Amino acid sequence: MTESRTKTWTRREMLRLGGGGTVLLTMSLAGCSASGGTAEDPPDDDAPVDPDRPLESPMLTEQVEAGELPPLEERLPIEADRLVVDGPDSLGVFGGTYNGAVLGQGDDPWLERMIGYEPMLRVDPQLEEIIPGIFKDIEVSDDGTEFTIHMRQGMRWSDGEPFTADDVMFAFENVYHNEEIHPTFPGTFAVDGDRATAERIDDHTVELTFPGPKGDFLDLASRAAQWWAHNLAFYPKHYLEQFLPENNPDLDAEAEAAGFGSWVDYWEDRIQWWNNPDKPVLFPWVITDTLNTGTRVVAERNPYYWKVDSGGAQLPYIDRLEFETVHEEEVMLLKGVNGELDFHSRHFNTDANKPVLAEGREEGDYDFVTVQTTSMNRMIISLNLNHKDDDLREIFQNRDFRIGLSHAIDRQDIIDTVYQRQGEPWQAAPHRESEFFDEEFAKQYTEYDVDLANQHLDAAGLTAKDGDGYRLRPDGNRLRFSLDVTTLFPEWANAADMVRRYWAEVGVDMQVNPIERTLFYERKDVAANEHDANVWAGDGGLKVEMLETRWWFPSGGEANYAMAWASYFDTRGEGEHAQEPPDYALRQMELAWQIPREPEPEVQKDLFREILQISKEQFYVIGIASAADGYAIAKNNLRNVVPSFPDSWLYLTPGPVDIPTWFFEN
Repeated sequence: MTESRTKTWTRREMLRLGGGGTVLLTMSLAGCSASGGTAEDPPDDDAPVDPDRPLESPMLTEQVEAGELPPLEERLPIEADRLVVDGPDSLGVFGGTYNGAVLGQGDDPWLERMIGYEPMLRVDPQLEEIIPGIFKDIEVSDDGTEFTIHMRQGMRWSDGEPFTADDVMFAFENVYHNEEIHPTFPGTFAVDGDRATAERIDDHTVELTFPGPKGDFLDLASRAAQWWAHNLAFYPKHYLEQFLPENNPDLDAEAEAAGFGSWVDYWEDRIQWWNNPDKPVLFPWVITDTLNTGTRVVAERNPYYWKVDSGGAQLPYIDRLEFETVHEEEVMLLKGVNGELDFHSRHFNTDANKPVLAEGREEGDYDFVTVQTTSMNRMIISLNLNHKDDDLREIFQNRDFRIGLSHAIDRQDIIDTVYQRQGEPWQAAPHRESEFFDEEFAKQYTEYDVDLANQHLDAAGLTAKDGDGYRLRPDGNRLRFSLDVTTLFPEWANAADMVRRYWAEVGVDMQVNPIERTLFYERKDVAANEHDANVWAGDGGLKVEMLETRWWFPSGGEANYAMAWASYFDTRGEGEHAQEPPDYALRQMELAWQIPREPEPEVQKDLFREILQISKEQFYVIGIASAADGYAIAKNNLRNVVPSFPDSWLYLTPGPVDIPTWFFEN
């Protein structure tokens, strides 16, 4: 084995890289393990590695002996460039089939979380450090403008083709610069709207040069790495170039023959690996039976996967993953209780279901894993401040209206009834354990007071009522709107119906609109702008407060309360549907643009606190209850599962817990 030379960096240190100092983020053979072990340090130092232990799955050995696969040494990167990852328990054994479930044919996010967390860099299981990923190391210039990417020699896509600088350049030049695929150039590769340039140095080296310091680039590189994120290691040139018109003059006809309205639609279909087994990937498992067909998703081990354990054995340990497609949360819950799921942390893992799952633990042969919340709220109501209807837009933008609706909600009743008495009344404000915690911010307007609610609604100008006691809009029609709630999380519909009744008591006619997730996203898309209001969770309250900014000010594609303002932030005002926001939101955006350029962490935090102060004053959205830790279930014979991990969609958790190191005991 070669010498360990791993260097890790905290997220805060990454943000600080806008200033001076040369940083070399080394990602060689000895990537950190969840237990702190390196290539020289297996999880159990007292247990010598069996010299006869196989270094690849027997199923792959059979294929090698049959002449169907190259030998292991030819499938892995050169020894110095193999990423070593160990689980927290022990070195594993090969074999077995993982049994899981997905909730319908739209549940690709669970497959992305279980299979697809392979970003350019990655984070440790506790989301505290940036550690080795697909790229071996990234060298940063003194002024923070040049990032030299060093790739792993001998690394291959899942079809055996080399992964080289040509793939990185293809992603940067042919994909991200393609205005039909990306009408807005990704901010990951720009500073203040000005684009970086990329230069191919050699087969395994690419240099990115930014027009100014890019202090958040390494952090961005460690986040989710999917079709909707920005990842220079997601686009195999040898396969995908045929789906770009500059390389294929017959592409339009091929797209039409395949049932797509344009080549862009065809492209988007081809990169969705969970429905396209032909797309080469760098993941531990490769889809063979897709999500959009049949009743089961199947993924087989990737024979060219580029990670090994500290004993030199190729990961993953588990040969095959199977996810049964179920269409009701109750069916998935029953499978969990019956011990039919090896691991799960989504959909049915609610407070209401925990007693049922606790009762079934012994017979189902599973136990709980703590899922630490990074969220600050269980349920946030977003009124569409950019509504197409002039009257509704004016009403929703009235702060007194939002305050009145907030005081009209009996949050403790919802907590007791829906959330099993877990949590406390809370707004969209940082978690109590956050360094940015502000009790006044968290608790403002959470008092249940019908009289006070009515006072604020009257102050908003909504004093006229119809014969049924409902308030009237300025045009004389009843104030009526719908609240979109995705059916993925049943507790939201229950809580939303309680909110409907509270608001009716103060003369506001709201109807709950339960819809499937895909339609939910279609309605709130900035181009469609069809939603009146909707519900989502309050991500970003702990550990990722400065990274997950959607609830603090309009930013990103999840700022449900002001998608057009968020588009202004994301596109620097150049987006087709972008709308210039009010001065207070513009000030927040200016602060957010400034943060990555500041070299001192405390200065960055001060700027962020100003963003939070404006958010507190403007009261964009209505929170319900503080979030409590969640839980996952894991079968007792599934090893190397960490006892707890923080939950964050930015990092596709549980992806960072090193799932390829999981194995079945006995």
